[in-house]
Amino acid sequence: MSATSPEMIYAVTDIETTGGSISHGRITEVAIVLTDGVKILDRFSTLVNPEQLIPPNITHLTGISNEMVAGAPLFQEIIPQIEAFTKGAIFVAHNVNFDYGFIRESYNRAGERFQRKKLCTVRLSRKIIPGYPSYSLGRLCEQVGIPLKNRHRALGDADATALLLQLLIKNDVKQFITESLKPTSKEAILPPHLDKNKFEVIPNEMGVYHFFDQKGKVIYVGKAVDLKKRIRSHFLGNTNTKSKFNFAENIYDVQVIVCSNELIMNLTEAHSIKKHWPIHNRAMKKVTLNYGLYQYKDQNGYNRFTMGRSGKNDRPLISFRSAHESRKYLEDLCQKYILCPKLCSLQTPSVGSCYHFEHEECNGACIEEESALDYNTRFEEAITEVNRENNSFIICGKGKTPDLKSIVVVQKGRYKGFGEAPIEMNITSIDTAINHIQYGYDDQDIQVLISAYIRKCDISELVPLTDSTASPNSSIELLFEF
Repeated sequence: MSATSPEMIYAVTDIETTGGSISHGRITEVAIVLTDGVKILDRFSTLVNPEQLIPPNITHLTGISNEMVAGAPLFQEIIPQIEAFTKGAIFVAHNVNFDYGFIRESYNRAGERFQRKKLCTVRLSRKIIPGYPSYSLGRLCEQVGIPLKNRHRALGDADATALLLQLLIKNDVKQFITESLKPTSKEAILPPHLDKNKFEVIPNEMGVYHFFDQKGKVIYVGKAVDLKKRIRSHFLGNTNTKSKFNFAENIYDVQVIVCSNELIMNLTEAHSIKKHWPIHNRAMKKVTLNYGLYQYKDQNGYNRFTMGRSGKNDRPLISFRSAHESRKYLEDLCQKYILCPKLCSLQTPSVGSCYHFEHEECNGACIEEESALDYNTRFEEAITEVNRENNSFIICGKGKTPDLKSIVVVQKGRYKGFGEAPIEMNITSIDTAINHIQYGYDDQDIQVLISAYIRKCDISELVPLTDSTASPNSSIELLFEF
C-alpha cells in the first residue's frame, strides 16, 4: 500500500498543553486535520479545560488563558470526536511522540486506551527533504514555502503540518513513508534527529554509549549490559517529563564502546563523564564527598577505626558510596577479626563496655580487660586486609577476545588505568603493566568503583605487582576520539 493509497488516511494532530510533562501537564487545545495525502478532508479543533492553572509563560507562548478554557469541555468529553477522526487513520505530528504521548496518557486517565500507527514529520523531513539547517516546524515551513498562521495554536500548527505531510508524500520517491509504517520499523520510537542506521548497527553487547547533540557535543553517557536494548529503552514512551522530551529532541548521534566486563564498563563510563561533563548526567559530574574508613591510636594505645565523609583531598584507608555501605563493611570486619564495635565507632556508649561484651562477642578492649597488645594484633590483621587496596596490583578479567585479558592497574592504592594484554603474559611489575593501559583518571568516585569490585571479586583476579621507578602520581591521558 503506497502512501497515497485511497485507503490511507492521515490524522495530522497538534496539541497545546500546560507544560512539557506528560505526568503533570494537561492538554489545553487539540486540533486534528484529516488528509489523504493530497487534499484536506476534514478538520476538528477545540479548547480543553485542563482542570489546572495554565502557567503565565505558557499563556504568553500560546495565547491560551485560564479564562479561555474555563468553559471548555474536559478531555474525556472530546474522546468521541478524537475517536471519529483518528480511528483507522495514521497518527501524524511534528515530533510525534510528544503529541501521541499526551493524548495516550489523557486516554489512560479517562480509563480508555489509545493506540494508533504513527508518523513523525521531523524524521520524514530529514530523510525526504534533507539539507535544511533546521527542522523545527516554524523554520521548516519558512524554508519550503508553507504558510504557517497562528503559530503555537493547535489548528494553525496542524494545518501547516498537514501541508508539510502532503509535500513529503509528493517527494517520497524512495518510499520512506511506506517503510516507516512497517511493524519492524524503528522510525516511530527513535528521536526525531537520530538516523535509524546509527541505531541498527548498535550491538547487543556490554558497553558504554554516548549521545551527541547537533554540534557534536556529548550530552549523555550511559552503560548497559545490552547496549541496543538499553538505548532503545530511552525512547519507548517513557519520556514523561519536559526534560526527557528535550533530551530526545537534542539527540543527533550515538556512539558506543564495547567493554569486555563489568569493571571496565563502569570505569569507561566514569572516565567519559569526567571528561565530557554531559549536560544530562548528574552522577559523577561533581566532586563527590564519599564516606571513608580511617584509623588512629587512642591515648590508651588501642588502634581504632572511625568512619566519616571524605574531604576532597583526603586519602581514607578505603572509600564507600554511602554511610550504610561503610558501616556494613566495618561490621563485617569487626565480626571477622573479633574487634570491639565501640573502638570501631559502631557503638557509642558513654561509659563502660560495648554491648557485644555483654554477649561475649568482644574480648573487653573497650574496658581494657583485653590488653592493647593482644587487641592490636588482630587489628593489624584487619588492616592488612583493608590495605590490600593500597598496594600495587592488577585486576585481571575477561578480554574482548579469547586471547586477551583485561587489566586494571593500581599503584600504591592509586588507580593508574586499564587496558588489555595477551592472556599468557605474566605481568609482575608496574612498568610492564603501564605499557598495556590507557585512560588514567583517579578520584574518589573511581576509588569507590574499584573498592566495591575488589570486595566482591575472586582473590585470584588480584595479581600483586612489584614497585617501580614510575611516579605514583603520574597519569595517562584519556584517549577518547570524541
